[in-house]
Amino acid sequence: ASVALISDQGEKWNYTESTENAGTYYLLNDDFKAQPGISYKLRINPPNDTGYESEWEEMPVTETPAMGEIAFAETDVQRYRIESGEPVLNTIKGVTTSISLPENNTQNRIFYRWEFVPLWIYIAPLVSVSNPGYKCWATDKNYIADYVLQADVAGGYDRELFFLETIRNERLFEDLSVLVMQYAVNEDYYTFWNEMQQQVQGGAIFDKPPYNLQSNLYAISGDKLVSGYFGVVQEQAKRWYFNKGDLSYNVENTLKADCLVSYGPGPPAEECLDCRFYSFGTTTTTKPVWWRE
Repeated sequence: ASVALISDQGEKWNYTESTENAGTYYLLNDDFKAQPGISYKLRINPPNDTGYESEWEEMPVTETPAMGEIAFAETDVQRYRIESGEPVLNTIKGVTTSISLPENNTQNRIFYRWEFVPLWIYIAPLVSVSNPGYKCWATDKNYIADYVLQADVAGGYDRELFFLETIRNERLFEDLSVLVMQYAVNEDYYTFWNEMQQQVQGGAIFDKPPYNLQSNLYAISGDKLVSGYFGVVQEQAKRWYFNKGDLSYNVENTLKADCLVSYGPGPPAEECLDCRFYSFGTTTTTKPVWWRE
């Protein structure tokens, strides 16, 4: 498809399809940012199709305060787990992160949405430090996949973001970093994602699309239905770092012990001998330039 962003000032920016994730498009323009008071729309032209457009959208008119601080608290939660085919209620030790919302003195509601991109160190437990597959940085888009919403009136309080289990969670055995992205959005955009969240939690996501959500995308001609929402937002981001040494209790690294358990005559799992074969995320042996030691 050809995908383009268009402004009401006659400007146009073309998106580029990812070479790694077909169907995902990026605006590869480091200088671009949405401007207040200017309207934008998205245009999508698939091959052999009349195409689709969004309605005109603008950034929220209310100025957003600077992004607040991110903190965590040790938490025990009750969750059901399947044991021997039966649900059993367990106490799960972990941490709950939260962000402080600055005071909102605008006299207007601010609609927030938060998303998260985690990255952690995984060390193959059965090889030496000199092995090229000893240490990797791993990520998984399905870990901390939920987004968080908040319609704020006054600010001056903490909003919970996500929970991380600490025991037998190899993502926390070394160092973990989470990029927390904060978006201030328009009310209709907030409503779309709020209704989507309610449907997912209620199981209605398995219903036939488009789940009766109010979209601002439509077919240029014909009556094809479109699911989704094109939003223009104010974005801020902060990177949160976590190390198990920040806890008041010890977290044992169980990777080596688990890898030494024999499940047959063959060798241990590949990820025990080479971090590049880690099975719970995609990995790289190249340390990010921003990584904190």
